[in-house]
Amino acid sequence: MKTPKNYILTLLAISFLFISGCEDFLDKAIEGQIPLEEIDYTDESKMYEPVSGVYARANANNLHHWANQCMLNFRSDFIFKGAHANDQPVMEDIQDFRYESMRDAWFVNNLWVAHFGLIRDADAALEELERFAEHASDQNLVRQYKAEVRFFRALAYWRMARIYGDIPYYDKLTVAGALRRAPRMEALEYVRKELNDMVNHLPEQHPANLQRKGGVTKWAAFMLLAKVAADMHDYQTMLTASQAIVESGVFSLYPDFYNLFKRPGEFSVENIFEMNHTDFGSASGNTSWIDQYYVAHGIKQQGGTRYDGGSFNSGWGFSMPAQKYIDFMEERGEGIRLETSIIYPNTTTIDGDSIGRIPADLQALLDRYNDEGRGAAEAFWFKNYLPYNQQTPGRYQYGGFNNVRIFRYAEALLLYAEALIHVNGPGAGDTYINQVRDRAGMPPISGATIDDILDERAAELEFEWGADRFFDLVRLDRTGELGPNFVKGEHEFYPIPTVQIDLQPGLAEPPVPGTFPN
Repeated sequence: MKTPKNYILTLLAISFLFISGCEDFLDKAIEGQIPLEEIDYTDESKMYEPVSGVYARANANNLHHWANQCMLNFRSDFIFKGAHANDQPVMEDIQDFRYESMRDAWFVNNLWVAHFGLIRDADAALEELERFAEHASDQNLVRQYKAEVRFFRALAYWRMARIYGDIPYYDKLTVAGALRRAPRMEALEYVRKELNDMVNHLPEQHPANLQRKGGVTKWAAFMLLAKVAADMHDYQTMLTASQAIVESGVFSLYPDFYNLFKRPGEFSVENIFEMNHTDFGSASGNTSWIDQYYVAHGIKQQGGTRYDGGSFNSGWGFSMPAQKYIDFMEERGEGIRLETSIIYPNTTTIDGDSIGRIPADLQALLDRYNDEGRGAAEAFWFKNYLPYNQQTPGRYQYGGFNNVRIFRYAEALLLYAEALIHVNGPGAGDTYINQVRDRAGMPPISGATIDDILDERAAELEFEWGADRFFDLVRLDRTGELGPNFVKGEHEFYPIPTVQIDLQPGLAEPPVPGTFPN
């Protein structure tokens, strides 16, 4: 049976031209127009293609666009908007929770479109897999492929419910005028049920050991389930999901915290799920281009040099640390976690790269913040810094072609410890929080409370993809840390973008229960 191929957006095409020696990696995406062609649904060798299209969509700056990350970073009490005063000035409103001025901002709509675009592609891929399933001899493989696609759809819905609160269920058959939001908890319940339904159809190996290296495993689904359950205050599910990861024996803490976020830490024993962006050590050829994710938040300096004396490729300095964060880490007596997270101007790294001074335009912005009593630090984020001696010659750029860590085992341990405390009381999670502390060179604690978990998560996870600090303070009712401008009941969620309401006016109406399917 042949029918037109229609499962991938016209902005993406799948490249099957791999770099030599890298055929075991997930398929990469290239820009272009999909040619009209027909596909034979009886040909099982083609069945992975719609799955590959969803990986490509997720990798194409939809789960980690630089501006999307700004929207998440700047609500943390540990991060300031940097660059310079005239660079995306409306982003300053994020850190002051002035949301109304942002309704028309391009980046608010960009985040919405990126995630619902991924949901749309996932739905289309599932339709294609249904057609393959009619002829496939290996139905277990069909279920696995469907589960991989459903994982990305669940991840996108969860992120939207976290960021926007009440959100719509996407259905291609729903006309724009009829689109309505559903209550946030209904959306999260849908995600929880989806994950429970498909988790056992996913591979049980470490993602580095899969045929297509870095793919979705059942442990990534359990990790997402634990985080969804935490947002829902469903602590029994949070405990069960995180316990499954901890007791699997598949993961362990990578011993070198500094290199965990660098080339040696790619696909390490700690990484539960990461997005592939490696260049395979080749100065040419296809790779999944990460665009400006690292560059945007990278060190903005003048006068520095690479380890070999070459030009230092600076970042934009969009995300800058608050002095509150540095004080917090120093008061705790942090060593390697603070050294990995922060570096100061006019410093040489352990890899021999020289960091120069803060440029005048960024310095002026930091000075203004401090004149206003905000407490911006004269320091740079260093956690996602990729040393130039680890980058591929001929492809030097800030951040290089480094994988984006989405979920890692240290957070699974902290989620398990937190769930145990919620269910069984203070001290129940000591064993697991202390494993994380031991890797960081911190002394053990006893009788750990939820506040201890919150602090440990901040020390371990700040300035990573999840931007969990804000969400942790909200879900654990510690929003006093966010300052006087945050108002409970008003500032937990971003406004729906104006352009989306113009297209679908029903989004401005109160949420309607029963929108998400059971």
